[in-house]
Amino acid sequence: MTTILHFHDPLAMQVAESGGKGANLARLSQAGFPVPPGFILRSQTFRDFVSAVPDLFPRLSHIPFDNPSVLAAEAAALRSELAELPLPASLPSELHAALAAFPSSQAFSVRSSSTLEDLALAAFAGQHETFLNCIGEERILSAIKGCFLSLFAERAIAYRAQHKFPHEQAAMAVVVQQMVPCEVAGVAFTINPIKGDLSELLINSNFGLGESVVSGEGQIDQFALDRNTHSLREQRLGQKSHKIVPSCSGTAQVPLSPQESSASSLSPEQLAQVSALALRVEQHYHFPQDIEWGFVDNQLFLLQSRPITTIPPRWTRDESAERFPTAITPLTWDFVDDGFHRSLTFSLRLMGFPPFQGKWFGMHDHYIYGNQNAVELYLNRIPLRLESLAQLEAILPNLRDNYRWVQELPLLWSGDLDHYLIRIGEFMAHPLESEPLPNLWNFVKDVRELGAHYFQPNIAISITQSLLHRLLYHLLVLTVGPSDAPRLHDSLLAFCETKTGLINAELFSLAREVRSTPALLQLFRDHSSREIVEQKLLPPFRDFSLHFETFLRHHGHREVEFDAYHPTWLELPWVVLDHIRLLLETDAPSPSQREHELRLRMLNAEIELFHRLSPSLHFFFHEFIRLARAYTSLDDLEHYQTTRLTLPLRKGLHELGRRLYIRGVLLDPMDIFFAHAAPLEKAVLANDDPQWRALAESIRAEKDSYLQDRQRTPDWTMECSGRSLVVSPAEPSDRPSPSAPVAQGESPRVTSPPPSGGSPAASLLGSTPHEAPLTSNESVSSTSSTSFPSSTSLLSGLPGSPGQAQGPVFLVRSMDDFAAFPKGAVLVARTTNPTWTPLFYNAVAVVTESGGPLSHGAVTAREMQIPAVMSVRNCMSALKNGDTVHVDGSRGLVTLIAPRMV
Repeated sequence: MTTILHFHDPLAMQVAESGGKGANLARLSQAGFPVPPGFILRSQTFRDFVSAVPDLFPRLSHIPFDNPSVLAAEAAALRSELAELPLPASLPSELHAALAAFPSSQAFSVRSSSTLEDLALAAFAGQHETFLNCIGEERILSAIKGCFLSLFAERAIAYRAQHKFPHEQAAMAVVVQQMVPCEVAGVAFTINPIKGDLSELLINSNFGLGESVVSGEGQIDQFALDRNTHSLREQRLGQKSHKIVPSCSGTAQVPLSPQESSASSLSPEQLAQVSALALRVEQHYHFPQDIEWGFVDNQLFLLQSRPITTIPPRWTRDESAERFPTAITPLTWDFVDDGFHRSLTFSLRLMGFPPFQGKWFGMHDHYIYGNQNAVELYLNRIPLRLESLAQLEAILPNLRDNYRWVQELPLLWSGDLDHYLIRIGEFMAHPLESEPLPNLWNFVKDVRELGAHYFQPNIAISITQSLLHRLLYHLLVLTVGPSDAPRLHDSLLAFCETKTGLINAELFSLAREVRSTPALLQLFRDHSSREIVEQKLLPPFRDFSLHFETFLRHHGHREVEFDAYHPTWLELPWVVLDHIRLLLETDAPSPSQREHELRLRMLNAEIELFHRLSPSLHFFFHEFIRLARAYTSLDDLEHYQTTRLTLPLRKGLHELGRRLYIRGVLLDPMDIFFAHAAPLEKAVLANDDPQWRALAESIRAEKDSYLQDRQRTPDWTMECSGRSLVVSPAEPSDRPSPSAPVAQGESPRVTSPPPSGGSPAASLLGSTPHEAPLTSNESVSSTSSTSFPSSTSLLSGLPGSPGQAQGPVFLVRSMDDFAAFPKGAVLVARTTNPTWTPLFYNAVAVVTESGGPLSHGAVTAREMQIPAVMSVRNCMSALKNGDTVHVDGSRGLVTLIAPRMV
């Protein structure tokens, strides 16, 4: 096996061979970027070097990394021992052959390239050594050994230990690269990671080598540019005291003259070149980048690039309001939080995204806020930037390999489904009445661990569904133009087979059975749904009763709210009867009729599309449309299966709560949901009076706070200063978790609401097509308004389903409002979920406070062919029951026609 890989070798792009830094330089070089030439010493050479010390890694694991003096002494002793080892015998001759391609006087930089750098949720910045201006084989061989030894510096040992990275998984490749004697150098960030501004490009620079910039030891120049216009927003010229230049010993500091000290290190032309290069690299990786660069004789070189995965959070309800519309109990959130981020880590890696450092969601006053900067950083991007169908045809041969995971993900998910469902059955069959308290808590942890494992790929499913829809729309624009693309996109995806659709068809069938049985129909007219259940009035209607029980047995795990604190259909069967009651009043076509119409619409759309495509693209578009439909079905199915976890979780917690109720710790068994997981576990394990008293006090205070918070409307945007946001400490998400909890209830989707304007399909791309102008007496209200001022007649949001309708407003805040929903009303809600679908049969339009074109409300409204407007901020307070409104689902507008008469 060859020891050395040149940058142009395809094998050099593998992290396992070249380490993170080396693999990245090989990718950039092979992509045509101006990377100085070089080669990589493969990681196996390092393994051969340390193989002479077989107990090396066990010894590392016993070093106390939290004791600085002991760590420093033992690390130094270990490095001294390793320094005596010879380098592999074949290395000098192979190095000689590689250097023969360069002038004998050529200087090189020799840089460590750990195999963990590109795999872990940590940058390893500054943990390993770099040697500059190395000339001659002996000097380079010495630097290579220095890179090997740097893996055992105390800072590197502690870093791995603190981040839970096994020492034996670390290996060191080494980059040997032509040294660039930069006249000016620095770094560039394609977004501003300091301010969290995604519209700003940031450049730092100084005269000489870039070490003066990355070391942070002196003042430098900083330039902030607008990403779109490339105009200079801000310039700060530091009083630069010195520059770093190559020297015979490596590098040296040279003082700057007073004129140089205050002068700009970059000319406007150079600034434009750096910003253009940085954005080209970002476009290549489809992700914001932090690059190192340098100029020599006015020639710009790219020295390194890495993804930007750390950025200040911007907490809003934009990402969370649809999935977490109401207040959440602390125990549910503790279970969701870690499980969600565990899935996020798994999903991002699966999809080839850089790892995310930080928190995607956090809780404040029992409401969940999303990190909108993270959403925009990761999700508001299209992985294929295509300008024409000809360009698409050119890359077709590589698409399947580059995005193979899209086809494999459904199989990956389904592979664990059988085990998951079997374990759910075992949990439900397990008797808990005689189990001691610690065993009950272990039962709950086992349930959440099962869910966390099952849920790992589910976020990737939701992200992929969104990406497929957005990409399909983009491809349709290239094919049929922006005018026809929205219509064709909606038609091609008009119907998808889902569990929600199946359940709705079964409910429709049950309603038809009631209508066909006069005595049963009269029963529904004479009694409330709850009376029918509690007074056991259904058994005389044997067939219907049997069908109803079968329905609950199959689908009774469905939630009425996301929070596992709230009962499911199985515990509240009258909610299902309310759904059936709503369907008794509808004259809408049956689900089978609607399916036939939508399938015919899809077929006609396919015929139109393929007629306008080159035959060479037929198979690609056929497969792409199939995947977009399949992921829509899968996204619904994984949510349906995820909610099965609610039943065993509530079973375990109810029994644990019942025991604590008997002890006097709880006033109600289900108050256990107002505990936090850590103190609850601590009290269970300690099982002493002081711990129980402390737990009881915290639970009562938490419940009082929750009940107050549930009655208020949360702020949409949260300023973090002075506010308490409950997030776990930021740490590597791929750190093994012995009891990582599950994302309970509805699986949190991570698709963000796109900007307002245009059709639902257009909104998927975040574009804002031309909207029809408002008349002189119309104006669009601010999304922060809480009522209709006298001068305002409109609220605006995102188009969700095309069409127009008018009717009286009916606010639906919870399942308690279902039974009273009147036929012909406009359904207004914070959000909807699949269990709300029967309401759509009697609604003339839908308006929600959150969500986007792929939300349940928008998808269902399009299927029912009623208009919908999503993300109408504060519509729940701006509108009142009985207000007459006009809903324009094509333009995303809600017009107040007449307020409710008091």
